[in-house]
Amino acid sequence: MKAKTQEELIYLNMTMKVPYKWRTGETMGEFFRELKENGIIYANQCPTCGRHFCLPKSVCTRDHTKCTERSKWIPVGPKGTLVTYFMAEQSFLLPTTGEMLKIPFAVGIVLLDGAAVILQHQLEETDTEKIKPFMRVEAVIKPKEERKGNIYDIVHFKTIHE
Repeated sequence: MKAKTQEELIYLNMTMKVPYKWRTGETMGEFFRELKENGIIYANQCPTCGRHFCLPKSVCTRDHTKCTERSKWIPVGPKGTLVTYFMAEQSFLLPTTGEMLKIPFAVGIVLLDGAAVILQHQLEETDTEKIKPFMRVEAVIKPKEERKGNIYDIVHFKTIHE
């Protein structure tokens, strides 16, 4: 048999920008509208198991029960307790902005006041000597005219001393 010649492949290194829109759905859309217009973080609850959700969910992820409607949502935060955190020293491209994330950055798991619900978000503090589990933090929300109706309307959580 005659051997096939191997075709030479040409590679092109490039970064492509692929803009897209993602529909939030009714429940999450209402959460982001409230955050944008009023600067309030809300949670909702499963009437069956009692779990709270922030960001609110239309259906409980555990027992598939319809969660509480908008009129029964409860405001949570903006203060909370840092449960744990992680520190990143490797930058990556933010898919929502197309910019490289500034390093180092810390992301915390925050137990928000008002309900047994957590929110994962960036911390202002990046010094690991100053970040401690169970320290108190507070959400810093953008000024109303700068809000766009997404999770980045919360700039970060800053350390507070109470």
